[in-house]
Amino acid sequence: MFEYLSPRSLATPQEVIEYLELQQAAQDFRLELEHRAKLGAYYQWYDQVSAENRRDLEQMQAEANLLAWFSRRSA
Repeated sequence: MFEYLSPRSLATPQEVIEYLELQQAAQDFRLELEHRAKLGAYYQWYDQVSAENRRDLEQMQAEANLLAWFSRRSA
């Protein structure tokens, strides 16, 4: 009934290797998820900034270019 409470014998070298490989795979998976989450956040930020820049560009192109009046050279 309470077999899980009884002391376990030492793990075999093969069990230790399997445990370490499993831990490494779990850590690699976690790091991959974190990397993808950060990359997704960066892509979202980049899309937002590029949309703002496009709006600013359209607004600037719609404005009159007053400096062009002063920089015209007579031909």
